[in-house]
Amino acid sequence: MEPWIQETTREPRLPLMAVQVPRRNFEGLFQYALRPSGSFAQALRDVGYDPEAEEAEEYFPLEVWRASLAVARRHACPGLGSEEANRVLGHHYVEGFGQTLVGRIFATAAPLLGAERVLARLPTYLRAGREDLKLMLEARRAREWRATVMDTAPLPDFVAGVVEQVLRRTRVLSRVDVMERASHGYSLRIRWDDP
Repeated sequence: MEPWIQETTREPRLPLMAVQVPRRNFEGLFQYALRPSGSFAQALRDVGYDPEAEEAEEYFPLEVWRASLAVARRHACPGLGSEEANRVLGHHYVEGFGQTLVGRIFATAAPLLGAERVLARLPTYLRAGREDLKLMLEARRAREWRATVMDTAPLPDFVAGVVEQVLRRTRVLSRVDVMERASHGYSLRIRWDDP
């Protein structure tokens, strides 16, 4: 056999694409919600995100996003455990996003859409922040849904906080519990009541 020809007995493996996080995720959380300064801003620069950069990259590696969240947990949520801090950061993320043009439009429409229609759009919303996330929804009973999330770098408590806060935009009292955790995904129980 010629040296440049190789027999393969299995399908060729495609290279894994690096997960990229859009700049708007960083802007929503840091520029609009947390507004880091001093040592907080410097710690973000140290991990690869400069909140004061005039011309930032359009996308950042997932590792920079995760490292930036770790910095935010230390600076914006001191004294909280990792899981609770991630949930609080998820709330902040939605609040910051709500200050953007698209976020203001969503905030106006959310009460009109209602909780169920907003939940039905949730897979699209999450993919806008991270294209690698896959979310499947199942209505379990009235005002209770289950979300199963496939995620190569799971942050279930952050996403639980995001979902909770998104639902609150529909003017309901929401609670999202992390039910299962795995290395490549998790499940959430989503419940709400009228105020």
